[in-house]
Amino acid sequence: MNQYEGTRKKSPRRPHAEDGTFTPDYAGETKRLRSMRLTDTAWELLAEIAEKNHITRTEVIELFARGEDLY
Repeated sequence: MNQYEGTRKKSPRRPHAEDGTFTPDYAGETKRLRSMRLTDTAWELLAEIAEKNHITRTEVIELFARGEDLY
């Protein structure tokens, strides 16, 4: 599996403003670049959850942290 495979698919739920920019997902709260270490198993499981929910791995983590339900 390619390490960048998860970046090929973009989340279909991200709305765009009229000027073409993304509208914020969380009431104007902007996302910042973070870093974390994960095992290969955790990375693959995040990919599976993301695929089932049609979102990215980072969005899986965001929704989990916010207490949202995922498949």
